[in-house]
Amino acid sequence: MKIPFSYIFVFLFSLLSLSLYSQDTEENDDDDDTPNKHSLKEDGEKQYYVFSTRVSVTVPHPISNKAFRKCFVGVYEVTGGINIMLYKRLYIGASGSNGQLKITGNKIANYNASMEIDNAAGKIGCDFYVGDRNRIIFSPALSVGYNWTHYYSLVRKDPRDQHNIIPIPIENSKYTTTYYQPELDIYFLVDDNMGVGFTFTYSSYNHTFDPYELNLDEWAPFDKYPTGNTSYLSFGIGFYYSFLHKKK
Repeated sequence: MKIPFSYIFVFLFSLLSLSLYSQDTEENDDDDDTPNKHSLKEDGEKQYYVFSTRVSVTVPHPISNKAFRKCFVGVYEVTGGINIMLYKRLYIGASGSNGQLKITGNKIANYNASMEIDNAAGKIGCDFYVGDRNRIIFSPALSVGYNWTHYYSLVRKDPRDQHNIIPIPIENSKYTTTYYQPELDIYFLVDDNMGVGFTFTYSSYNHTFDPYELNLDEWAPFDKYPTGNTSYLSFGIGFYYSFLHKKK
């Protein structure tokens, strides 16, 4: 599966257009003599900072081919990154993440293996204040980067003795590939530069998950489960902190 760069371009163009349009709208609103619905002291003024750090803790949910869903369940994914604000809303940055999925007894009986995922990516996104009080930030973003995946405790049956198991060689239990990840965050500000909220991501890896390559067919049938790309949705909690106030 190739990463759809045309879709990525449309996504990035939309982010930039929304950022510039919102900036123009705000400047026009500043020239309007109409009194504010609420005072700034009551509602808070929009604050922009040069740097922002974001951390999220989520749980992956496999959604790609049926074979991948049949095998693995998500355990956790922790993501952290730092961003630089280019305009009032548009930012770029870098992020890294570590996650784990497992094969549990209700997926494949008498089998226990883990899938560890490490990612490093570049990121672009926008921050939008929501509501009259400016206490909520809505933040869509896109990350594109590189992935390292490693399987642990993969074993196969000995052809000469089905009761004996053989560890799968290390070179067959890891791979590297590219990936992309659209993301939606919403933060509820507890201070002008600090917030907590919810994170929703979709991760798609340029790698086909094939249970036969991992000898999982020796432990469960996969005849009716076609192979396909590796992807999952993640839901969880996000934390936001920004610093170095941006001058108007």
